[in-house]
Amino acid sequence: MDIGSTRAISDHERRDAFARLFAQHDRWLFAYLVSLLGSSAHAEEVFQEVCVVLWREHETFEFGTNFVKWVSVIAHHQVQRFRRQERRSGPQLSEAAVDLLAADAVDRADLLEYRRDALRSCLEKLPAKDRQLVRTCYSDSRQSFKTVAEKLGQPVNTVYKALGRIRKSLYDCIERTLSVEGLNR
Repeated sequence: MDIGSTRAISDHERRDAFARLFAQHDRWLFAYLVSLLGSSAHAEEVFQEVCVVLWREHETFEFGTNFVKWVSVIAHHQVQRFRRQERRSGPQLSEAAVDLLAADAVDRADLLEYRRDALRSCLEKLPAKDRQLVRTCYSDSRQSFKTVAEKLGQPVNTVYKALGRIRKSLYDCIERTLSVEGLNR
């Protein structure tokens, strides 16, 4: 659905579009909060508050504008609020340091999305056998290399070395792709 079109959209369509946009960026938002707070437990607490504010304010978001920047402003305010409440509990980064981290994280959000797109493309370029090994090893985070090696009937060291080679190949491919597009910072 093109939210930027001139036709009026229903509240239901707007809410659905906002939910899809939020789902596309929720992992980035959580990582952003961890980078500002230095603790995943604190980030989880603030993430919940940010979500409440986002849904309360979702009608003020203008589709077609930069969602990450809009969310980052709200999240940054919630981080500042949390930090003021937590000041009594011990040493913290200065406000200036947190502001620098926040600005850097927002600046890098687009680069991370470009890297994800490049990774998808580079994964498709791998030989089928390598793609399957990546899927097998990373589809279930509870699965160890040992378990994967046993399933494949190969020594653990062989699987580990193959993944190392594949990771290097993917890294090089991503770097080349971003470099060609002028996006490598």
